[in-house]
Amino acid sequence: MAQKEDIVFPKGFLWGTATAAHQIEGGTTNNNWWLFEKEGTIKNNDSALVACDHWNRFKQDFDLLKKLNCNAYRMSIEWSRVFPQPGTLDKKALDHYVTMINELLKRKITPFVTLFHFTLPIWWCNEGGLLNRDKKHLEHFKQFCDVVAKTLKGKVKFYNTINEPSIVMLGYITGTSAPGQKNMLKAIKALGTTMLMHAIAYHSIKSVDPDAKVGIVHNVQITKPYNPDSIMDKLFTAFADYCFNGAIIRSLKKGKLPLQIFSSHRELINTNDFIGVNFYNFIRLSLRLKDLAVPATDNPICGKKGLCVSLGWEPYPEGFYLAIKRMHNAFPHIPMYITENGIGTNDDSWRQRVLIDHLKMLHKAITEGVDIRGYFYWSLIDNFEWEHGYEPRFGLVHVDFKTQKRTIKPSGMVYAHIAKSNALPAAILKKFPEEIYKPQF
Repeated sequence: MAQKEDIVFPKGFLWGTATAAHQIEGGTTNNNWWLFEKEGTIKNNDSALVACDHWNRFKQDFDLLKKLNCNAYRMSIEWSRVFPQPGTLDKKALDHYVTMINELLKRKITPFVTLFHFTLPIWWCNEGGLLNRDKKHLEHFKQFCDVVAKTLKGKVKFYNTINEPSIVMLGYITGTSAPGQKNMLKAIKALGTTMLMHAIAYHSIKSVDPDAKVGIVHNVQITKPYNPDSIMDKLFTAFADYCFNGAIIRSLKKGKLPLQIFSSHRELINTNDFIGVNFYNFIRLSLRLKDLAVPATDNPICGKKGLCVSLGWEPYPEGFYLAIKRMHNAFPHIPMYITENGIGTNDDSWRQRVLIDHLKMLHKAITEGVDIRGYFYWSLIDNFEWEHGYEPRFGLVHVDFKTQKRTIKPSGMVYAHIAKSNALPAAILKKFPEEIYKPQF
């Protein structure tokens, strides 16, 4: 029973966690990230060859969802597993995913299925990947979407088309993500292609299952000039904000791809039944920086006790609120789900505080009229964090990667309490009375 001091969320609110196939399944060796890993590009020479062995341990992991009192779960289906070769369906792999979905439903957990979470089949990349917009080339992705939608009709109601199209771009900007290139024109073209793939996925799923709810997932990147007094830093930050945020919003509202002026893609307009919002941190930008950006302020808090280990992603709860409001202002009549939010840290007490602070901001947005219907913490379990390997620990559940033993962290127990209560209980609020942490810009 809710207490007077509790911060209560709307009835029917979804509490979940999120994962991605390549980061947890193991054995996903037919995609572009596996090729990238074999080049020795991953920290500590890590790879996702075994990852969390979720492909074999999914029932155990879904039992953890129940222990965390989750009523929803976001997962991705690996395209390169379902179609290991062009036009060649691996029925066994597809059936395995059906079994996963059935196990979630058996536990009364609502599945959210993502169709493209950073990884692409090697054979598709050999045909040009995201730099090839030929209809025949993109038809392969449509075939994948058709098969998944037909197979899961009646089982899955919610689909995420593309995960973080702006972050996909980084594979053509920083050189630290697959495919490891540095070419801004290619980055912008790749971003445009992912937007076209979103439209393909949306229309494909809706044609198969008109009752399904389909939406893109956008990582709202808060950008700040490295030197607030520098005109060049401000201009570069404005351009980065366009690439990371503005171009995606424009594509969805006006049907225009990044930098497109005259022609348009009308098929992109009205292609979201809901908007998925991811939020983690902010970046400071300058052309004078080696990698053009740094992920945190000069505040030493990120270097202490592994609070922001490896990634240096300094938390910014107020930025979470700003990100939510920005997407709400762009799409005021479309429901929203927070499809990812979390922190990679070795200090679990810090994770608890960051979680509470972000949920306070989330609730504030709801009270101001934003139609937010669910929250998915990233991540259920510690996993393979792309080019950073296994060092960043995002999970509510600890994974010993040598033994694959799972252990729920104290933050997981806090999340379980929140999910069960559908509220930030007064007892938890008293335990974390600090003000929202604000970076020192």
